[in-house]
Amino acid sequence: MFLRSSEHNRHIALTSLLLAVVFSNSQPVFSKLLYAQGWTPVSLYFLALLVVTVFLGIHEFLEWAEQGRWDMARSDIRGTLLTTVTGGVMSPILYFTGLELVQASDAVLIASFTPVFTVLFAVMMLGERFNKATIIGGSFLIAGLGVLIWTDVWNATFTIGSMYLLGASITSALTTILHKKYVTHRHIDSIVFVRTSLSLLIIGLWVAIAEPQSFGLFIAPQNVLLVFGFPLIGVLLPFFFFFGALRTLKAMDVGLVSGIGPIAGMLLAATFLKEQIAPVQVISLICIILGILNINVPLTKWRIVPSRLVGMGPLRK
Repeated sequence: MFLRSSEHNRHIALTSLLLAVVFSNSQPVFSKLLYAQGWTPVSLYFLALLVVTVFLGIHEFLEWAEQGRWDMARSDIRGTLLTTVTGGVMSPILYFTGLELVQASDAVLIASFTPVFTVLFAVMMLGERFNKATIIGGSFLIAGLGVLIWTDVWNATFTIGSMYLLGASITSALTTILHKKYVTHRHIDSIVFVRTSLSLLIIGLWVAIAEPQSFGLFIAPQNVLLVFGFPLIGVLLPFFFFFGALRTLKAMDVGLVSGIGPIAGMLLAATFLKEQIAPVQVISLICIILGILNINVPLTKWRIVPSRLVGMGPLRK
């Protein structure tokens, strides 16, 4: 009976993780549709931060009495501040800006390159070592990226959007390693709440100074399903499904299921944005999936989740 219950819980966790992967990869679709309605990358990210901060704030209020929830060491504070800059501000802004300039399906593929940078930073900053799996996986990922952007490189027309997306991948990977290096606080949701609150403050000031007209988008009549669907379906639900699944699943399961992400993202882009999937994208996708499957498993043995579904969220300890 116990084994049956344990297996049932694992199936539920796997389903939750799969939903987290699919919902998270709906971000490019929602973003593209909202861009068409006048939203900017910064205002769109501010919307996501606002909703996530409110929900996490309610959660923290309900759990306020739990002992040790806010006992952060100096290294926790340093790590939270650093990862706020890299993962709470730089990476999302670079991602949403790049997404505005390229197809959603291309953005999904380029963003999948993050594990390569995670490995490089883990070797440089955590003292980890390359192994056969990470070398093979990294080679596949580099091949996948090379196939995708080969024409641009050959014609010396590498788009600024692709550069933004690569920058987002680099800063996202750096966020993962900085969290792993400095943050030891066991209440991850408290760390996420502090990080999102700080990010909301910084991005709010950015919007107020650089594009105050964007605040009008929050009160103008719009497609309510899109405006609320983006932060709820694209950000908040994946966050809870993802970290809820981590309580039951092994880190290796997470590394394997993450490989489905690029497939889900491209199918969603083709379905809702009517983007045509080119043969070169299919070849790139195959290489990227093979790379993710090879590279995620050794990373999870280091207790690192390389493919963080939510940019402002940390990794599993």
